Amino acid sequence: AFVDLPWAQLDQRHGVGVVRVTAGGAADGEVGDVAITDADGVVLGCWVADCAPVVLVGAEREFAVVHAGWRGLASGVIEAAFDAFTEPVAQVVLGPMIGPCCYEFGREDLDRVAAAVDVPVADLTGVTRAGTQALDMPAAVSAACGDVPIEVLAGCTGCGYPGYSHRVRRDPQRFVMAAWRQPDSQETAG
Repeated sequence: AFVDLPWAQLDQRHGVGVVRVTAGGAADGEVGDVAITDADGVVLGCWVADCAPVVLVGAEREFAVVHAGWRGLASGVIEAAFDAFTEPVAQVVLGPMIGPCCYEFGREDLDRVAAAVDVPVADLTGVTRAGTQALDMPAAVSAACGDVPIEVLAGCTGCGYPGYSHRVRRDPQRFVMAAWRQPDSQETAG
């Protein structure tokens, strides 16, 4: 109902698997956390509740959706997505994700994420509303994307976005970040 084009949504596993989608509906349900295409009329979708839904837009035709949870970030999912492009990545769009205000996180796992995105752990460490140590997911994704311009579409899924949060409310539902290119036009994200 969101858009009347063929979709490709992967069976996401919190990993670094990349799937190249060659046509509308192709690769739907394949295992991976990065879907990439250069085809018109193909919707790439990414299901999330607290993980970061990321759209990468290439300088020419390619675009990708990335499911980036903390485990994926620690394993290099953003780097795998960038490596899948055959052209420079020109823009990043971040959808709603859990913020540090709601994401209590242990030091050992903070260290893993910081090492993977190659920044000091202090750059990713936040504080929850309760005053405990937190992972700043937006900062972690931003660090992984380097100097590429980033547009942020929404706030924290735990407290500032009217969607779903598995971690805060144990919601079983998910929302989708979708990206597509209409024939003879620019990419659109929703």
